[in-house]
Amino acid sequence: MSDIATDSKPCPVCGETIKAAALKCRFCNTDLGAFEAARQAEVEREVWSGHPAVIYSAWQWILVVVTIGIGWLVLWMKSRAITFRVTTQRVQVERGLFSTIKDNVELFTIEHFDVHKPLGMRMAGYCLLHLRSADNNAPSLMLYGIPGLEHLADEMRESSLRERTRRRVTTFIET
Repeated sequence: MSDIATDSKPCPVCGETIKAAALKCRFCNTDLGAFEAARQAEVEREVWSGHPAVIYSAWQWILVVVTIGIGWLVLWMKSRAITFRVTTQRVQVERGLFSTIKDNVELFTIEHFDVHKPLGMRMAGYCLLHLRSADNNAPSLMLYGIPGLEHLADEMRESSLRERTRRRVTTFIET
């Protein structure tokens, strides 16, 4: 009796009892894999969160050496004053040490991703991601000092496209 109970499950759409290994519901004809993927796309998950690196450019290393380490303290405080949080649906930037301001940019509003690789950043193994958004409150956003930022930018592009599709947002290009 227990083998029969574990061998079946309710369809998430119509509720009818179907085989546990079923790919499609025989009652409502729902593709269960596609249905689950669509449900997972609606759930926001964190992709990356943290502070930018204290030193993300070769020129900052020079500053630290010239100031005998005092520059590192200033750069450390600047790094701790910024927190980036990237999810599958939005980018959040929190600025400030004592009083904070948080900017939220929805990924479906981002129109353009630019990856900049200045010489000093390339030497330190970092790059800069410039996001241009249709959001009037945050039309431009810069992410920097994040390890693997190029890979993160690609993941954000894919998430942006998924969000646009999910929300049925289209882009019109003026000529």
